[in-house]
Amino acid sequence: MSNLLSDTINYVIPFCRYQAANIGTSNMPIIGIANIVRNVILAAPFTWRFNRNNVNLAATGQPPGTQQGVQDYIQTIADFGFLEKATANGPDPNAPGGTTSWELKDMKNNEALASSTTQARPMSISVFNDNGSNVFTFRLSAVPDKAYTVNMVYQKAPVQFAATSDGWAPIPDSFSDVYNNLCLGYYMDSCQDPRAPQYIARGIAGLLARAQGLSQMDKAIFAAAYMNFNAAQLIDQMKTQQGQQAQGAR
Repeated sequence: MSNLLSDTINYVIPFCRYQAANIGTSNMPIIGIANIVRNVILAAPFTWRFNRNNVNLAATGQPPGTQQGVQDYIQTIADFGFLEKATANGPDPNAPGGTTSWELKDMKNNEALASSTTQARPMSISVFNDNGSNVFTFRLSAVPDKAYTVNMVYQKAPVQFAATSDGWAPIPDSFSDVYNNLCLGYYMDSCQDPRAPQYIARGIAGLLARAQGLSQMDKAIFAAAYMNFNAAQLIDQMKTQQGQQAQGAR
């Protein structure tokens, strides 16, 4: 992954009569535009293999794992974005002396879980609190009745651009059509260029074409909510792009 923001600037400016894209204070507007675009790509509902990490649940100052009778766990995770999956491991009630693993089916990134006094095997987890400084409180659906190992799989938070020499990583170079078209569209919009929507639509179509974990309905909802575009039209564009990609892979 080697593409830099400066490469995107070199792509954008010929479409806009070579007007400088970073003429403002602190390389604005392109720095702000690029940060918006990276946030969109790496935020929910999208999940990507190149932006994934995992960590075991642990209370501050304690070894990894749950503690019997403790429902909330405060933990510092520097790159945490949002929960994707979680798996627990603990004693197998059907095999004395053995262990078993199970997926916590319900991931609540914004919805709270209520406090409880009932001790049981946890089945769901929520991000109960975020202090804004990488310190998170995770709450389990029940007060653990035993010590369990809980592994949380999460998508990492986007890293913000600070200079035009910064790279697009962790977004791979193969997504260059997505972020270049989105940046171009938003820059054109700042220049009041009427062509802006068509380049934004191309970028969103390319993004949705790669989002294999989303259903067609999810993609249409995202397109309609984010862009206020005609969802059917955008899905057609996406299908065309998928077909072109398939032809190129032969």
